[in-house]
Amino acid sequence: MSEVSERKERLTGEERRARIIDAALNVFARKGFSGTRTKEIAELAGISETLIFQHFQTKEDLYRAALSKLFGSHPVMPEVQEMMAKKDDVGVFSTLALHVIRHNRQDPRIMRLAILSALEGPRSTDIFHHPAETQPSLRELLSRYIQQRVDDGAFKKVNAQIAAQLFVEAIFMYIGDQEASITGRPLTFSDEETVETLVSIFIDGLEA
Repeated sequence: MSEVSERKERLTGEERRARIIDAALNVFARKGFSGTRTKEIAELAGISETLIFQHFQTKEDLYRAALSKLFGSHPVMPEVQEMMAKKDDVGVFSTLALHVIRHNRQDPRIMRLAILSALEGPRSTDIFHHPAETQPSLRELLSRYIQQRVDDGAFKKVNAQIAAQLFVEAIFMYIGDQEASITGRPLTFSDEETVETLVSIFIDGLEA
């Protein structure tokens, strides 16, 4: 699509920005941060490369914005926060786990970006895990909850950050196995049954 064609569409600034971000996510998920050229993103978005830099100062800024778009939508948060207020441990862990699994399945670019980021090295990994967003990550949110329950005396005195990290890692390992058969053939059980088992084992290990 040429700039003339784009002008005919009369895209607003926000619409053009959204188009750039979506195109960027598609290319980054195929080639990683280092392997992606802004020219490729522009071609996929149907705009000129110059227009990208009218919205984003650098490729890194675009990468951060794309990651924030990908990870910034967490409609599950109100439900989880309600369960946290009630101190419904099973509900908190189960809802978070199912949300992450389903969110990844709906948009496979999440897992691809995570893997490529890890392969590319520290710089890409740092950007991937610290996109330009203000809301706490799921791991941070879970860590705070675990610490609260430790302080309540409901959970053993464990390192809340490590516990949260291990729980999130277990979820992503399950996702990776389902997609890439890392440890063998994918499980044929439902996500719900898998999460129920994981949460049961995890909470049994945490409860005082």
